[in-house]
Amino acid sequence: MNITNISSVALRNLIKLTERKESLIKQIEIIEGQLVTLISGKTVRSSAKRQGRPSKKSLQATGKKIAESSKRAPRGAIKKKILSALKAAGDAGMKVTDLSKKIGIKNANVHVWFSSTGSKIPEIKKVGKAHYRIQEKKA
Repeated sequence: MNITNISSVALRNLIKLTERKESLIKQIEIIEGQLVTLISGKTVRSSAKRQGRPSKKSLQATGKKIAESSKRAPRGAIKKKILSALKAAGDAGMKVTDLSKKIGIKNANVHVWFSSTGSKIPEIKKVGKAHYRIQEKKA
């Protein structure tokens, strides 16, 4: 077979057959991996492409949109919300459940915030179980 004398139709058929052969080889590799796994009882990674959610970089490269819900709040947004709500509550303070409902953040996230970031702010005082208030600085 002389490569210079191949027609475009024959070349297209050759490409289709080669692509089909490659996909069948991938399927065979997956099946062989599954057989080895079943026989040995150990997991073996196949050379086939992994399935799952694509990374943000690959989505950006292909031009697909990332879901709006996956965007994070800007740095310090929770702190501003919690501090303003506690200031509005005054000396009585607020319980975490009420605070979380008011600012629209999960209870667990508010608890974590108080145990990590909130513990570094000296004005925030714990009044009772899951109950906090802001003690204004005395001049």
